[in-house]
Amino acid sequence: MSLQDKVVLVTGGAGGLGKAIVKACLANKAKGVVIADINEQLSKETETELANDSESGRIATFTLDVSNESSCSAAVEFAVSHFARLDVLINNAGVVDGFHSAATCEKDEWDRVMGINLTGPYLMTKFAVQHFLNRGEGTDTGGSIVNIGSAASQRGAVAGVAYTTSKHSLVGLTKNTAAAHAKQGIRTNIVLPGGMLTNIANSMPKNLDMEKLAVVQQINALQPGLVEVDELAKTVVHLASDESRAINGAVVNGDNGWNAF
Repeated sequence: MSLQDKVVLVTGGAGGLGKAIVKACLANKAKGVVIADINEQLSKETETELANDSESGRIATFTLDVSNESSCSAAVEFAVSHFARLDVLINNAGVVDGFHSAATCEKDEWDRVMGINLTGPYLMTKFAVQHFLNRGEGTDTGGSIVNIGSAASQRGAVAGVAYTTSKHSLVGLTKNTAAAHAKQGIRTNIVLPGGMLTNIANSMPKNLDMEKLAVVQQINALQPGLVEVDELAKTVVHLASDESRAINGAVVNGDNGWNAF
């Protein structure tokens, strides 16, 4: 697989799965990769680390708040101004909730999770698709979007109501975008990871529902094993590349077969 001459923007690209995706994009010959993350310091550290194994000028960073429309618009504009185009969007940024049910989830928690996990991908998709469509006649058309969902995109008891709803809804955003823009050569797919060792736990609120968390932990114990972020990143890059040109609107489980249990 190859991302030869393609420019990729990865939200939440400074750590965890996002960092692994950035590394995989660089390894697969991407022309440029934008690390778009709210953590400016971590983004710079990741850029410095990865730049040692990459040709000069292939990595750029942008401080992105995916819940803010102006920030999302500016991120796409930055990628285009810095690398002259954008070809691939990876919507990876996300946060977890406090494992609360609808009865106990506070609206502030709901709004925060929805803003980052669902509104963010919608806004980034909006501005990326607008760029893909407005390149003009005689230029390369199309584009690729890969959304990062979760086992909670299909299951009801592996997270709280806010996270579960956001990840279920991300499947809807994926399929609608895929259908709406298929004729323009814009593909949108979603990968559903199982458990991974990432930094997403840092986003966990302090007021956890410990009873619900205990249930989630029991269910998670049935997993056939944690997913390696570097392996999952290869799947993401494959979906982003032209080698998967026939794949659009797909829901791809990346959970070591957990969904089959």
